[in-house]
Amino acid sequence: MQQRTVSSLQAAIRPNKPKPLPIPKPVEPPTLDVKWARPLGARPAVDESVEQMIAAQTLDWSRLGYVQLVREHGELCSAVMLLADLHGLKSPAKRLLLFPRAWLKKNDDDAYDPDMTTTRRLLRTAARRYGVSLIPMETIVDGADDSLPSSYSLASLYALTDYERLIYLRAPGTLLDASALDSLLAFSKSEPLAAYPATPERKALSTSLLLIHPSQDVYRQLKELRVAQPLTDLSLFRRSFPVPDALMSEWSVSMGNLVYESQKLREAVDDFNATKFEETTTFVRLSDPELPGPEFDVPYYQRVELRPENEDARRMWDGLYERFRQRRMEVCGLDLEYWRKPVLEA
Repeated sequence: MQQRTVSSLQAAIRPNKPKPLPIPKPVEPPTLDVKWARPLGARPAVDESVEQMIAAQTLDWSRLGYVQLVREHGELCSAVMLLADLHGLKSPAKRLLLFPRAWLKKNDDDAYDPDMTTTRRLLRTAARRYGVSLIPMETIVDGADDSLPSSYSLASLYALTDYERLIYLRAPGTLLDASALDSLLAFSKSEPLAAYPATPERKALSTSLLLIHPSQDVYRQLKELRVAQPLTDLSLFRRSFPVPDALMSEWSVSMGNLVYESQKLREAVDDFNATKFEETTTFVRLSDPELPGPEFDVPYYQRVELRPENEDARRMWDGLYERFRQRRMEVCGLDLEYWRKPVLEA
């Protein structure tokens, strides 16, 4: 009986092994515009011979990881929530969190700083409860004001050369399943960048999902360009990595909804199936232009105006925001922030 109990506990905490990526076949994958408009259908079937071949390979998971980067205190909870979800889904990859080194400085005065107090608590929680590696980062431009969020850049991900491949997800959002991401991380080629396309036409990259191969050469090039001209991360990456070479392959993107924007639920068609959507979606980024973010408590009457018309999509939309609220309390011990709608001047 004791042996069975120990075996059950080991199975419960053992990391999940990723499924291999589907091999290309002479049939074109679904077009992105159809897939994004109607998030239905199963992921492509896996070729068993390839699965056996890849299963024989030994993966060094210490060189593969998920990374979050935060620039200001308000972003930290959402980042820790994503890493906590990966921990709960038993992903075998490392979990990394980059944050400004300036947060490690001690204030000389005795003034109480509630933001810094909460930040230090969340950093300890991430490391102790969810096994996150905490990595202080420098400003992308030497000598820049380390108190400004704009002084930090996603380019710093390329300085993490102890890792072969890293996946970055743009928070805030809800991670429904990690298996597809684990497969991408484990079995993809090490390229400088494989980014999620911004549009179905594949004309530009987005920073919603990045799969990168850290490199000091690439980091130096990005840093030099950023020093020469102030650029947003999106502009910096679009200028440095030409498409379509820097985009994820259509076959990789066809594995269900790797990234889905919550605002697209408002476009759901009549045969939208909430159960199928949740089964085939990996990450939902909670991004509705009219809302300040899922971290804020928006009055109910204002949220009602934005809810999807389709009944199933509406339940899914409401459920995603409610799930975020509950996880924020469970992981961070934080309730939603108070928000007041800005008054437009005449």
